[in-house]
Amino acid sequence: MKGFGSLKTTNITSSANSHRTCRRYGVMLALVLSSAPLAMTGCKPQPQNPMLQTIPTDAEKWQDKLGDTLEQLSEEDRQLLSRYMIRIRLSEAYEKGAMPRITIGKALDQQRRYEALHPNNPTGRKSPVTQNAQQNEFTLTLLPAHTSATDSLNNVELSFVLANRGDVAINSFKATLLLRYPAFKKPKPVVIPLTKFEPPIAPRNANKIITDVSISDTNVMKAIQNPQNVEIVVTNGQMRLADGRVIEFE
Repeated sequence: MKGFGSLKTTNITSSANSHRTCRRYGVMLALVLSSAPLAMTGCKPQPQNPMLQTIPTDAEKWQDKLGDTLEQLSEEDRQLLSRYMIRIRLSEAYEKGAMPRITIGKALDQQRRYEALHPNNPTGRKSPVTQNAQQNEFTLTLLPAHTSATDSLNNVELSFVLANRGDVAINSFKATLLLRYPAFKKPKPVVIPLTKFEPPIAPRNANKIITDVSISDTNVMKAIQNPQNVEIVVTNGQMRLADGRVIEFE
């Protein structure tokens, strides 16, 4: 009986040791499994497909929400999207606060179809000069800025072309402008000081206007180098014509 009891005691001891061993392995396995998610969360997430990104209905948030996404697009798609955004900002829906909720991919598709129907006016704007320039008699165009990596961001020359499409010569022009572009956090103000033209700008002729501006935003710097989609708004100014008339921009 003692031998049987000894054998039984030995079996129980062995079983207890086995349970303790199993518990140790169980603890180790639990630690390994619980640490796995921590290791995975440390990995850099894969970038989201930019075509699935939703464009905010608030235009003021476009830069903050879409800045990184725009960098993933090709230059062609960025330009296409910027024209879509300009067109939307000029639309009645924007003025009424009824901006459509749409992804970048669908916006690009819509803009391609729109441009196929309106190849000469891809942004739907009525006139490059939007204030008090009836019958499109005068246009103001921003020329590409020639900058380099060594240029100071604080001193940049901007060149504009003022074209006279009317029937009377232009003697002088001065204005405060706003340059708008989807990537800008806010419109960029530009002041054109009083410029007298000698000789006056004759009908169906144009003249270049150069003004110095301070620029610290790299998005503005990029846009002025390729400005065909930059919107120009004259907030106030004055144009004097050779016949004595004065056109006020307010």
